Amino acid sequence: MAFKLGIASIALMACSSAFSAVTIAVPEEIKLLAVNDQQIRSGLFSSAQQVKVNAGENVINLRYQQYFEHHNGAHDILKSGVITLKTPILQDGENYRLALVNPPKDFDAAKEFKDQPSVGLYNQKNQLLVQQTGAKANSTGWLGGSWLNKTVDTTQNSAAVNQPAAVYTAAAVLPSEKTTSVTLPTAKQTQGKEQQLIQLWQQATKAERQKFMSWLAEQAN
Repeated sequence: MAFKLGIASIALMACSSAFSAVTIAVPEEIKLLAVNDQQIRSGLFSSAQQVKVNAGENVINLRYQQYFEHHNGAHDILKSGVITLKTPILQDGENYRLALVNPPKDFDAAKEFKDQPSVGLYNQKNQLLVQQTGAKANSTGWLGGSWLNKTVDTTQNSAAVNQPAAVYTAAAVLPSEKTTSVTLPTAKQTQGKEQQLIQLWQQATKAERQKFMSWLAEQAN
């Protein structure tokens, strides 16, 4: 019984961070490929969307992709190589958006832009936090072979290697800027928190408990 309560306490203690999330709006010109190595499946033409990610740092793999229809009825789909964008520390409950930096205004400009596109992450105050430019030299293999136990076609993917360093602005909160003071709880405080966690566990629904335990199992992997 004590072991079960201990597991429940750990799960409940971390539940606020496990389920904390921020929202990132994504325009149709940006195609998300993965977030923190978790593949994102979408159709050929992705419309504007929102994606939920955990608060804190995240690694987003994406590409520039835009559809152009010409006057003669023909059309083109321009695709860039894979861009890897590492976010600064994202704040829980905040809204962010991805956007092209200096986006092309016509097809000819887009053909050049796709070779080395720049993507920015903005906060809800419309402040640029980080700008990432893609690598100009393309090479296949970022999704080569089996990735996440799924066979992926790499013919249109490029390795996010040798891309320029990301440019973080003064508005970004970077890990090195965080100052953390750690105070160890007293035995009395620990007992009080354990009692609170036990009560939360007892009040939780079956679905909530399953989510807690699933999260805990993931941490052990």
